[in-house]
Amino acid sequence: MAFANEADRRVRELGFLDRVRHLADAANPAFAAGSVLVPLAFLGASVAIGSTELLFYTHVGAGAVWFGFALIFPAVVGPTLGGLDEEASAAVTGTLVPKVVFFLVGFSLTTVLSGTVLLTPALGLGYGFSGTWSTLSLGVGWGLFAFGLAVPHRLHLSAYYETRSPDPDASRLESIEKKNLVVGLFEGAVMLAIVALMTGFRLG
Repeated sequence: MAFANEADRRVRELGFLDRVRHLADAANPAFAAGSVLVPLAFLGASVAIGSTELLFYTHVGAGAVWFGFALIFPAVVGPTLGGLDEEASAAVTGTLVPKVVFFLVGFSLTTVLSGTVLLTPALGLGYGFSGTWSTLSLGVGWGLFAFGLAVPHRLHLSAYYETRSPDPDASRLESIEKKNLVVGLFEGAVMLAIVALMTGFRLG
């Protein structure tokens, strides 16, 4: 493929910071920075002006974006890419994945950080929820954030690097797409569980 070269293949061997810089360049540095800093800026503003209402809406809004992408990407974007020819799919993946990674990191981090502030009275803006359910929901939220970094982001990046290799393996890309679907459904189920916990819904 025209855009695949030796430098792309060597990206796999770079250190963490070098990989981040490579992805930021691929995503567009301004977009990468904005994806992380803009949602976090709402969190910072909430704390700076002492607005619990803004903090709450920041948490809900960021969580909704995170939730939506967790379902849309594997359920819609993945199958759509699978229906394209190899060169077109690789071109879209190479453009889309770096942007998605920074976008989701920014909104998922904002979600868990704002949730932490909301549920921690000692931080000054918390609602003061206490007890097992709120602690559990916060713990599950941070667990899901860590899971996102460890599994779906790695799958997206695996597809990205595979498409940029000199000889992409179509069967491996198909396998990654199937894993993305399963992982997305799992994330969606966990997010629904968090919503249920936070709204006081109980079974039995």
